[in-house]
Amino acid sequence: MYEVQNGNGARGRRYEVKPYAPQNFPPPQYSPHADPPEQEDVHLRDYIGVIVKRKWIVLSFFASVLVITAIFTAMMIPIFKSTVVIKIDKQMPDVIPYRSLTPDLDSEHVETQREILKSRNLAERVIQRLALDKKPGFMPVESRLSAAISALTHPIKSAAMSVASFVSRDGERKRSVPQAQRNDSSLEPIPAYLSKALTARLDIAPLKNSELLQISFSSNDPQISMMVANAVADEYISYDLDSRVDAGRQAKEFLERQIDIAKQKVEDSEERLNRYASKNEIIFIDNDKKSVMGTKLAEISSALSGETTERIQKEALYRQIKESGTNNPVILNNVLIQGLQSQYATLEAEYSNLLRTFTPDYPKMKNLKSQLDAIRESIALEKSNLVKSVESDYRASLKKEAYLKAALEAQKTKVLDFQERAVQYQTLQREVDVNKELHNSLLKKMNEVGVAALSKSTNIQIVDRAIYSKQPDRPNKLMNFLMAVIFGLGGGISLAFLVEYFDNTVKDTGEIENRLRMPSLGMIPYQQQLNAVTRPKVISSDISNPIAEAFRSISTFIVLSSATKAPKTILVTSPGEKEGKTTVCINIASALAESLGKGIIIDADMRKPKLHNSFEVDNKAGLSTCISGLSAFAGINDDKLIKPTSVNGLSILTSGPPPLNPSQLLHSRKMKDLLDALYEIYNFVIIDAPPLMGMPDSVLLSSMVDGTILVVKAGETPRSAVTAAKQIFGSVNVNLLGVVLNGVKTNDLKYGSYSHYFSSYFKE
Repeated sequence: MYEVQNGNGARGRRYEVKPYAPQNFPPPQYSPHADPPEQEDVHLRDYIGVIVKRKWIVLSFFASVLVITAIFTAMMIPIFKSTVVIKIDKQMPDVIPYRSLTPDLDSEHVETQREILKSRNLAERVIQRLALDKKPGFMPVESRLSAAISALTHPIKSAAMSVASFVSRDGERKRSVPQAQRNDSSLEPIPAYLSKALTARLDIAPLKNSELLQISFSSNDPQISMMVANAVADEYISYDLDSRVDAGRQAKEFLERQIDIAKQKVEDSEERLNRYASKNEIIFIDNDKKSVMGTKLAEISSALSGETTERIQKEALYRQIKESGTNNPVILNNVLIQGLQSQYATLEAEYSNLLRTFTPDYPKMKNLKSQLDAIRESIALEKSNLVKSVESDYRASLKKEAYLKAALEAQKTKVLDFQERAVQYQTLQREVDVNKELHNSLLKKMNEVGVAALSKSTNIQIVDRAIYSKQPDRPNKLMNFLMAVIFGLGGGISLAFLVEYFDNTVKDTGEIENRLRMPSLGMIPYQQQLNAVTRPKVISSDISNPIAEAFRSISTFIVLSSATKAPKTILVTSPGEKEGKTTVCINIASALAESLGKGIIIDADMRKPKLHNSFEVDNKAGLSTCISGLSAFAGINDDKLIKPTSVNGLSILTSGPPPLNPSQLLHSRKMKDLLDALYEIYNFVIIDAPPLMGMPDSVLLSSMVDGTILVVKAGETPRSAVTAAKQIFGSVNVNLLGVVLNGVKTNDLKYGSYSHYFSSYFKE
């Protein structure tokens, strides 16, 4: 059915529409655009372009940071800071016994002193010394900024404390404190908020690679800041001296108790030792703790060793004599035997000489013979006596060795028995020695403690005292300004790049060609007056109008898009709505009319037609009535369907009343016949088609035309939509003439490239 609307918008008579069967038309004769150039590498000018493009974000953020910093700085109360420098030696007095048994705390020494300096006890001493509880200028002055923050957070804190109090129920669940402790009169008279106010503004900072420590105090009053810093250093030294005296006193009391205990242990251990030695008859010769039995055993062992050596020598001599007889050198070398042998040799020589003169019977010869015999017998007798003497010495030495061995074994038995009894004695003796050593060590340490207690020296020295501060430490206006500038510029630039990162819209022709790989016909500069109108507008064809020049440039690209024959039937569509498709369509047709002559625009957007409003003509009859059969096309002179426009040589065919089935009407044989008829009459035919996404109208019409133009709104059309349109065109083999980028702003142009070539388009 086909429904026709009357002039006042009321629905009129319904007509039956007979749809035509879809037809298979030959593919267009124009090939797609050549491959675009490869994408350029990211350059520094691209980053500069982002900053220039988003300059208002950068400037707004920068200005906001400066203003907020200025307000906060003006609301802050001046804070004065005074610093005193002290030196703390690592070597501490050794007043506690057995210090070597405690771990080395050198690595934690500085941190320990920091905590002492910020302790409540030291803070109370300073407050009492300077009477800070009576000075109203001691408490910090709340700035207007802090007051405003406190006013905002006070209700939240109060509610949280109420909830916590209700949940915890302090009155029932808190630990019970003895009444004596609650009513103790020795509680500190200094309120806790005063000590907290002091420690909260006290800053302790060690100087690197040194034994120096900086103590700083901040206050609204420079005089109080100086006084408190110096007082903290003085009280810290006083506290250290008091701690040493107290430690010495405690150490002395401790050592006295330990000395009494050690003395009693020495006496008890000596008594047990003497009692055991008396009972077991343990006697030592000297202070070397050598026992009588042990000494005697050593003597017997030594005697046995010597006797064994002597016995071995005598046995060797005895066996040599037994083997060699009296010719042994030991016997022959005997003095008596050698004397007898000498006499025998003399007489024998004399006897031999006389034998030459006298006969053996001669008396003198007989006398000499008897003397020789007597000497020979004496030699034999002496040799025999020597052999018997050696044997007798050997037998005596052997018996003595056996006796010493027996005595040694007997003494060993006695010594072993003694050693069993001496084991416990040695244990008791060691106990006595240990107790004596401990007692002596405690006495020595006691003397050291006495000397240390008399000393008033300390390992803490004041290097530089705090002085009166003339300039406030906070706020540092110059530093705040520099930080605001750095943070403002850095944050603004980061925010600009963040916005740019999440901006996925198409902004310049470079993205279309290099990133989306689609041909670009040109771009239309953004104009406020053109964007403000509610309906598409024909741009003045004045030669000085930059927008008109942009459309002329695009029309030239369209005419020259083919090397053989310029496209006559052109479809103009866009991925979505409100992208300037109709405005681009009208002005491209106007530019083509200047160069090609007469042409016609067909409003094929039957759902939301706009062409008739642009040229202020009626829409009672048009494309819908023509292809549905309600109105017959009578050619170029058909004033009912073809309507002239204010543009010379340009006519329009409005959409007509909205039908119920626009897609079926557009994909019908009559639509093709109408295009063929207009193709013969006009030099160009432009179809203003509906948006591509969500509707098949543009896809159906694209198969009937020579080429298709896609209109994209700069800064509004997402890249995903353009990519989806490209995929749709590729799937149906559409001859895409190119993409027209509409509404391009100066900031959207890539820095250093398009801004130079298209700068004339943006002149007012």
